[in-house]
Amino acid sequence: MKSFRSCMKALYGMSAPVRWRMLVSVLIGIARIAASLAFVWASKHLVDIATKVSEDPLRHGIIIFVCVLVFQLGVIVLANWWDGYCEVKARNRLRLDTFAHVMRSRWDGRERFLSGDTVNRLEEDIRVVAELLISRIPGMVITFFQLIAASVYLLYLAPNLLWVLLILMFSAVFGSKMFFRQLRKLMARIRARESELQQHMQESLQHRVLVLTITNLERVLSKFGWMQDDIEDNTRKRLNYNAVARGLMFLGFQAGHAAAFIWGVVGIIHGTVTYGMMTAFLQLVGQVQRPIAEFGRQVPAFILALTSVERIMELLELEEEPSAKAIMLKGAPEVEVSHVSYSYPDSSETVLKDFSCSFPAGSFTVVAGPTGSGKSTLIRLILGLLKPTDGSILIGGKKAGSALRGNFMFIPQGNSLLSGTVRTNLQLAAPTATEDQIREALETAMAGFVFELPKGLDTPCGEVGSGLSEGQCQRIAIARGLLRPGGVLIMDEATSALDDATEEKLLQNICNSYHGRKTIIFISHRQAAMKYADAVVKVG
Repeated sequence: MKSFRSCMKALYGMSAPVRWRMLVSVLIGIARIAASLAFVWASKHLVDIATKVSEDPLRHGIIIFVCVLVFQLGVIVLANWWDGYCEVKARNRLRLDTFAHVMRSRWDGRERFLSGDTVNRLEEDIRVVAELLISRIPGMVITFFQLIAASVYLLYLAPNLLWVLLILMFSAVFGSKMFFRQLRKLMARIRARESELQQHMQESLQHRVLVLTITNLERVLSKFGWMQDDIEDNTRKRLNYNAVARGLMFLGFQAGHAAAFIWGVVGIIHGTVTYGMMTAFLQLVGQVQRPIAEFGRQVPAFILALTSVERIMELLELEEEPSAKAIMLKGAPEVEVSHVSYSYPDSSETVLKDFSCSFPAGSFTVVAGPTGSGKSTLIRLILGLLKPTDGSILIGGKKAGSALRGNFMFIPQGNSLLSGTVRTNLQLAAPTATEDQIREALETAMAGFVFELPKGLDTPCGEVGSGLSEGQCQRIAIARGLLRPGGVLIMDEATSALDDATEEKLLQNICNSYHGRKTIIFISHRQAAMKYADAVVKVG
């Protein structure tokens, strides 16, 4: 658990884009306080006119009362609209900034957070923090002003009553705040378990066929139920603490109202309090008690929201990949790997050790080796996704890194299609690609079948290409990679789902279209590519 100070520092940084909106919220809140106190005065004045304590015309009292009422209504409507609008803006901005940071963070081969956990933080925790910035913090400032203003007014009317109310309410507030630490711990457990539950749901839905055919479905549902039961148990404990705290607050409220009512009745009997003053008392009691109670409600909510701040901090603490101006190389650059070693973080095993190889400009090179030998790791190093522990990798004489990543036409292994349509998947690589360019890439990738589908390029693709066969998805992914500009074509087990005849024809198309024009690096266990290769690099 992070320190309170570090959480507050992070929260201050998150507030930067919305501070002026927070200030406007406070100003609207102060106007709302003024309208509320004006309503108390107008009510008292009208009652004093009715009881002949004031000699002002009744018409004037009614006009003032109605005007104040309309003004108060307008301020309330404006405050609600402004808070709702600003919360959406703050939530969107904070989510975008956090999502962008996560996407730009350095990838070391192992994700620190599971995708379901990350999504939960980007959704629920961002919502909580946006509400904290736009509603709760300005609300606490407004509440403070309301307490001061109402107390000054009541101090003017009945000083002794004010002190009685303050003692009663602060005693109730302090009595209800004995549970802060327990509440924060419980909230942290609940949020962590909710993230695990979302991850479990996401993986089970994404791999539903696997769950239905290989995994015991009852075991999956049992785990789901156990997680929900744990959330329910911790939530019940949190509600128990809240019930005691709210009970103490309600006791303070009731005691305050009783004190004000009795004070007014006794004052009327002795002639020291008018009916108008008693009307003001009963309204001001709420305006003094409500801010104190609001503090009592907002402070624990603020403490609990720090759990969400802490969870977002963990995302923002991910090391960001250094930004660099993109460098586009001309032609087909040479790729030189010199004495490279690499080990994944938290692993003692060396994946590559003092490894060297060369991919000449315009060549077709097959990278072969047993499973787990480091072929895919080598590609990630060439792409600049990973940094070698030792040695160097040069692309066209320049050090591999994010600045050179635009020179690669990369086709990863496995099914890499995203939900959308065939067209939107292809446009990820080339948003401005023409119909002719798309057709050429699809035909080269042996994916001409797309044009025979009822909706053609606008055929829907589900998650990881559901609705299409594995081989069809792989060929569309190859076409997408071919649409990318760049002088180095990397295919990582990109034909693993294709039959021999289709793979043979695809390799012929690749060679006819790109051999000599691109530096081709082809990772494969299969023999089909060997006869087209200028060289074979063995890894492991």
